[in-house]
Parts: sequence; C-alpha cells; structure tokens
Amino acid sequence: MKFFQHQARARRHTLQLLLLMTLAVTTLVSLSSLGLGLLWRELSQEYGQPKVLNWAVVAVVAVLMLLVVVLGSWYQRWRLRAGGKVIAEHLGGRLINDSPRGREEQRLLNIVEEMALASGASMPAVYVLPEDAINAFAAGLTPEQAVLGITRGALTHLDRDELQGMVAHEFSHIHNGDMRLNTHLLAVIHGLLVFSLAGIAVLRQAEKQHLGSDRHRFFWQIVFAVLGLALWLFGCLGSLLGNLIKAAICRQREFLADASAVQFTRNPQGIAGALKKIGGSSAGSRLRAFAAARYSHLYFHQGVKLRLERLFATHPPLAARIQRLDPQWDGRFKPL
Repeated sequence: MKFFQHQARARRHTLQLLLLMTLAVTTLVSLSSLGLGLLWRELSQEYGQPKVLNWAVVAVVAVLMLLVVVLGSWYQRWRLRAGGKVIAEHLGGRLINDSPRGREEQRLLNIVEEMALASGASMPAVYVLPEDAINAFAAGLTPEQAVLGITRGALTHLDRDELQGMVAHEFSHIHNGDMRLNTHLLAVIHGLLVFSLAGIAVLRQAEKQHLGSDRHRFFWQIVFAVLGLALWLFGCLGSLLGNLIKAAICRQREFLADASAVQFTRNPQGIAGALKKIGGSSAGSRLRAFAAARYSHLYFHQGVKLRLERLFATHPPLAARIQRLDPQWDGRFKPL
C-alpha cells in the first residue's frame, strides 16, 4: 500500500471539501441577505420611502447572519469543552488504565502504549465499551484530552495485529487533528441550525397576529410569516448542505486514518483484517448504546444505521476501505 500517496490524496480532498463548505455558507448568507434586503425595500415603500434596494441594509443583514453563525458555533464548541471522557461515559465505557481486567484488557493497554510511542502522542485514557460489535473511537478536543474506546467485541474477536491496526487508526485521528476538525464542522452546522429555530419562533409570532380590519396588523402578519419562512429555509438548507459536506469530509479522513495507521504499524494486513472481521461478524460494527447516533462520526466504522446512508454515511463502504489496504482481497467475508 502506498500510504503516503493515499494520505496526500485524502488531505487534498479534505481541503477541497472545506473550501466547498465555506463557499456554501457564503452563498447562502449572500442570497438570504439579498432576499431580506428586497423585503426591506417593500416595507420601505409601504411607509412612503422610495422603492430602491438599500445595499447598506443587505450588508448589515449579511454581517448579522455571519455573526449568528459564529456565535452559534462558539456555543457548540463551549458545550463540547469537557472532552472525550464525557463521550466515553455516555457510551457506557469503563476506564481500564489503572485496573485492567484479564489478559485482553492488559493486551489492549500494551498496544495503546506502543502506538502512543509510534505516533509521538501521550498515553490516552482507555475505555472498554460493553458492546458485542467490533468498533472503536477516539474523542477529545485536544491530544491532551483524548480518550480511546474499544468495544468488548473487538477485544474478543481481533488478534493482536488486527487490534493494533484498529488502535493505530484511532491514533491517526488524534495525530491528524480530526477530533478538532469534527468539532469545528459540528459547530458550524449548529450555527446554521440556529436560523431554523429562529424561523420557527418568528412563524409562531406571525400566528399570534390576528386577522381583522386593521390593515397594518394584517401587513405585519405577512411580514412575520415571510421572514420566519426565510429564516427556517436558510437554517434547514444550510444544515442539510453542511451535514452532506461533513459526511464527505469524514469519509476522506477515514481513508487518511487508514493510511496513517499503516504508516505507524507497517502492516496493512492488520487493519484490513479488522475490517474483514467486521464484515464477517453478525454484530458488525453497530453499537446499541442510546447515545451511539450522536457520535457516529467518531467510530472506527459506521456505528449506527442511517437513512440515505450513501449520502450521509461518515465512513466509506467497508469493501472500499479493505480494497485500498489489500488490493488482492477476493471480496468475501469469512463468518466469525
């Protein structure tokens, strides 16, 4: 496997998608600002002002909308400041660094320590998740806050090389800054979603404006309805596009983490074997924890079933990942 070439390609695709995300947000803000500027022009005419588009109003609206996105993003990052420990606990994880139970957990700690040395990272907190599925995750805003979670199914079914490949993949996410990147993407999407919530609030306000003979009351009901619908559409469309681009970025980062894992271990068959066992396992990689869907982008492989999975999946197809690691693979999964 030419892992340096795969890394370069994944990084290039990530940059292209990040630029696309920036362009999408900028375009949505520009179009929405122009639409609200046109609404302002109609309102001005109602009160005897010239029917002229005021570009200063458009600029002010654009700045305010960007400010809302920034503040909404900042609030989401503030909510996620607690780091990976909270995520591990939400998934039912048990910390094993100081008290491993049995040979399997001690083997895991030994492998994690080896990969920490290989990647130049500090030893993270290690959690075991009570899941039969074969999966893992790395979480935390900074490398110092990073935690590693491995399912009981992975400890049971994977041999040492396969477990090492899985752990190396998660260390690659830490090494490549994917945890911070994911947090930024989620924060931007949250900032866009604020508009849809604001739009719903404005639409409810429009419902409170009662129809009657008062012409101005009816006029303001229409204004509230149009404004609320515009904000709601902006928020929904923005978050939809954001989630599509985020999923595409996550898929590229998974390819990058696979290639980086091979760089750390020099053994593509290890991580390829782990992926093959996921395909041959009846439990697969699906997690049962109540909070599993919330952290779907963090897992070693797709941890939850999604609607429109080809569009919103945060991980590439299992076969595509294996094919890159093991071009000679025959495409068949051996049942566990």
